[in-house]
This record gives sequence, structure tokens and C-alpha cells, in this order.
Amino acid sequence: MKKLKHTLDLENYIVSNLKSDENIKLYLNASLKDYLEDGDFNSFYRALEIVIKAKDTVSSFAEKVGMSRTHLYSIFKSEKEPKFSTIVKIFKELGYELEVA
Repeated sequence: MKKLKHTLDLENYIVSNLKSDENIKLYLNASLKDYLEDGDFNSFYRALEIVIKAKDTVSSFAEKVGMSRTHLYSIFKSEKEPKFSTIVKIFKELGYELEVA
């Protein structure tokens, strides 16, 4: 298979398009809706990682929410399942809140 020049991987493409709060909200809402439909925490955690990378570095963000970078990555890789309070803390630091619509 011939590789195309100047292609970006999917994560970099998504990160580069998540520059506005509106786009980030739409992306997080879609990821959360998908999770509620299929129960796949992995893709939801991955969406959180991508949003964090769009807004900050993972190391800096982990420090702001009071957890280690390693712990945050273990959540993103679904090696650890976070408490609900951890998810709320992540959303709060991102500047968003969870609500029932």
C-alpha cells in the first residue's frame, strides 16, 4: 500500500480541530453520548485525553488536578477506572460541567 505524503494521524487531526470551546463541547458531548449508548469507557477516556492535549499538556493538566501524569495515562489506557469524582474534577479543570439534559 502506498503511503500518502503529508498525512496526519487521526489524533493530531482531531487535536488541531479542537481549538474552540464550542468544538470541544461538541466533541465531548458526542463521546459521552457514544459511551451511554455502547458502554465503551475506552473511547470516552480517549476523548478526554485528546481534549486535554488540545488545551494543555498532560503533565501540566495532571498537576492542576492533583494527580500524577502516570495515573492520568493509566485512566486514558483503561488500565484504571476512575471514580466519578475524578471525572468531575477533570471536567471542572477543563472548564466544563456535567449535566443531565
